[in-house]
Amino acid sequence: MYRVRFHGRGGQGMKTASRILGSAAFHAGSIVQDSPIYGAERRGAPMAAFVRIASRPIHERGLLSQPDLVALADDTLLSDPAAQPLAGADTTTVLLINTTKDETTVRQLLPIASSRLYVADLTALAQEHTQTLSGLSTALGVASARLVGLTLTDIEAGLRDELADHVTQEQWDRNLALARATHAVTAAWQPITERSDTTVAGLSTVVDVPFDPPPLATPSIAALANSPERKTGNWRQFRPVLHQELCTRCWICFVRCPEAAISLDVHDYPMVDYDECKGCLLCVHECPTHAFTAEKEVR
Repeated sequence: MYRVRFHGRGGQGMKTASRILGSAAFHAGSIVQDSPIYGAERRGAPMAAFVRIASRPIHERGLLSQPDLVALADDTLLSDPAAQPLAGADTTTVLLINTTKDETTVRQLLPIASSRLYVADLTALAQEHTQTLSGLSTALGVASARLVGLTLTDIEAGLRDELADHVTQEQWDRNLALARATHAVTAAWQPITERSDTTVAGLSTVVDVPFDPPPLATPSIAALANSPERKTGNWRQFRPVLHQELCTRCWICFVRCPEAAISLDVHDYPMVDYDECKGCLLCVHECPTHAFTAEKEVR
């Protein structure tokens, strides 16, 4: 069985990437299980998705604790304690990371000595072919499918299942071109080795979860709210940058910002609190004079 775990942030399309991989494997004749896991996250919050691919019925359920392949949409997740993308990974786990950094630099960031690491700037590839950041789901889904040994024919069939009915013909053509470009970029990558069920620990363990009575199980809130201490600036991949000479002080960005990360100075010009700004870029899209532009975050 192949066990693939995707890690990304809300809005990066990791649910779609996992479904592209799952659909492609299904077209290849495999039995597939794919499922995302997220709660009430907002755009930019860490999330994960799981894909299991096998030639016989899959009896595992739930979280994927020992992945054969971990695909990261964002290298900043490596240092995010809420994400823990390498939890359960060992030296045999293959890592696929979307990053602008080279392999040597990324290895220095890893807490484990992975025997195989693949890095690629899939964001730039997606922007080049689709002119949008949403193409990252296609690029990472295709790259992951390559690493489990799927053919381009099956990959395109899986991509068609997930996208063709939900996008315009022009968008479909662009995503198809992106899929083929990603397949070409990753052509030299060696497929991962399928891990047998016997090498994965703890699969037969059944856990009986006891239930406590409400006085014990219901939490009591005994402290003041601390949400202002939760900084979401590290969720950001692109930052909005104001060009004040183009700003007409219409207040649209101030009103529309979902996180109240934009305030106004004494002259009514917007100010961005980058500790709180999660990079949703709503201000960039809503600004009528294009006074805000999106710039790649560098950390």
